[in-house]
Amino acid sequence: MPNNTSGLAPVLLTIPTKLPVVFLGIDDGAVKSKKAEELLKFSGFKATLFLANRFITDNPSYFKTFQQDNQYTIQNHSLTHMLLSGVTYATQKKEICGMADYIEKTYGKRPTLFRPPGGSYDKTTQKAAYDCGMKAIIMWAAKANGGKMDYQQGNKLRPGDIVLMHFRNEFEADFNSFVQAVNNANLRVEALEDWL
Repeated sequence: MPNNTSGLAPVLLTIPTKLPVVFLGIDDGAVKSKKAEELLKFSGFKATLFLANRFITDNPSYFKTFQQDNQYTIQNHSLTHMLLSGVTYATQKKEICGMADYIEKTYGKRPTLFRPPGGSYDKTTQKAAYDCGMKAIIMWAAKANGGKMDYQQGNKLRPGDIVLMHFRNEFEADFNSFVQAVNNANLRVEALEDWL
């Protein structure tokens, strides 16, 4: 990413490229299943895990196993998973910086990317994220949800799309729909961090 001196973290839904790549971000961390771990490892896909403190403090070591594979990075999804748009700067900064501190302490590396819970953000979020050291706010162009793909534009994945998934009970169905969409579009899944 080019050097940002605006004081606001940029917002990305896609990565500008014509190369056949797509990016997977998996949010929250609420459901910690062996099946999710197996599916991800077997696929060989790289993914960015956007974790929220309220969902992971019961078993933070579950995500250390992902981190050890070097296929996955752990990034910031806030402390309490609150919707941030319209919230004060101080509260937003606490949500973002607090989770960055927790990730660094627990997983050994400070995050540089932030995904706002529910996609809810405003200029204050951009400022707080920037001030907490986030290089970008990561949104999504498509999501795997309820065992099917939803697209913001068109009806298939496109090069550079960032895809949203969640650690939840429907993980296997969502992941299978994502794999099918990737294969149908002849794309490969790469690490978001390698492109920023």
